[in-house]
Amino acid sequence: MRTLILPCETRVREFDAKLLLALAAAARGIPAIVGSKKRIDLDLARYPAGVYVGKSVTARSRHNLQLAQRCGHRVALWDEEGLVWASREVYWRTKVDAATLAAPELLIAWGEENADAWRLHPDYRATPIAVAGNPRAELLLPAFAGYHADEARTLRERHGAFLLINTNFSRVNHLQPRQNRHLKWLREQRPDDPRGGFAAHKFALFNAFREMLPELARALAPVPIVLRPHPSEYARTWETLAAGVPNVEVVRGGSVAAWLAASHGVIHNGCTTAVEAFMLGRPALAYMPVRSARYDHPLPNGLSLQVDDTGALVDAARACAQDRDAAFAAQADDTRRALMARNVAGQHGPPPSALILDALAPLLSNPAPPAGARRRSAAAALALRRALRPVEACIPGAANYAPYLAHMFPDIGVDTVRERAARLGACLGLSSAPGVRRIARNVFAVAPPD
Repeated sequence: MRTLILPCETRVREFDAKLLLALAAAARGIPAIVGSKKRIDLDLARYPAGVYVGKSVTARSRHNLQLAQRCGHRVALWDEEGLVWASREVYWRTKVDAATLAAPELLIAWGEENADAWRLHPDYRATPIAVAGNPRAELLLPAFAGYHADEARTLRERHGAFLLINTNFSRVNHLQPRQNRHLKWLREQRPDDPRGGFAAHKFALFNAFREMLPELARALAPVPIVLRPHPSEYARTWETLAAGVPNVEVVRGGSVAAWLAASHGVIHNGCTTAVEAFMLGRPALAYMPVRSARYDHPLPNGLSLQVDDTGALVDAARACAQDRDAAFAAQADDTRRALMARNVAGQHGPPPSALILDALAPLLSNPAPPAGARRRSAAAALALRRALRPVEACIPGAANYAPYLAHMFPDIGVDTVRERAARLGACLGLSSAPGVRRIARNVFAVAPPD
């Protein structure tokens, strides 16, 4: 049996979900490795032959997938960004690289819409697609309500009956200015490239949110407002704006599920949080002062109650603060439920972890190949990468800049992982908890129970 290898780029977004999948695998007798993507990718030649599950279809992912294959691992892939996008054309141009799309032996789609976006890509080469959902969505199912309960209770005690604002402007307000790709596209706009138009739309929304925040806060006072920037965003932008506004707090970290469960609703534009809120029964308000049929994100905005100006937003937010269940009932009509069902698989019947493991079974059961020249050359390439990493870690703006990596994947100890594994295992109904041990900094092996 091969080992399941689950790299995580953003700890707060991905780690618990992939730990859940690792536990479900271990319950089937499949060993798993889960943890920081940067560390896992450096050690691919040191692991037993496994199935490496990539997390994006971008050109930057291609080299790691190829290295994994040269190390003797089989490769599957899902796209963490494959649930929410503006249009297929923009998704293809910004998130899908033709060679990366063809690299894995299996693609794992969030739902039918994600699968269609791959099937209809002009360079799709008939790679099998499993419409199996994502363990991030599984964590929002009723079986896992207890997993978030204590954290949600603490947030309510700390912040009161708050409204949540989630922003997703990392490409125009990035923690590392060199990563502001939308601003680069805006400067380089060409008539034949939709990325420039998308960047202009995103930048206009960013400015609109900055104008809206103090006005909304004053109108709703004393209702508390918590603003959570995207993990890659420069939080100081929002902290400066919120300074002197007593009912606004800018907060990083914590599980989005716990924040949503504790809140009276979320305000956003084109944010995955709206999908997660819908699954948890929390109202979502899409603030859309600037609209574009080409560049708006149809899923999260379509699931939400849409408002065009600050006055309408204030009225809708007040309704959420007064009775969040009634606000959600008005939102969750049959049309929106059908939209959710098409985009997120595994909400009814077998959950995503079971569907994913079923789809991966043929790859996991394939015997490991003998070590060969390709594995030795890959090991040499990875050794060079490890040697260069300390230099890259000191270069501000670089992808491997140490403070940025520490921000995206803060250190987590084995005792914390074991505690989370025990709680997740209880939600899964496991009779005994799989063993968890640390094998590198922020990387853990999950073993089948004896």
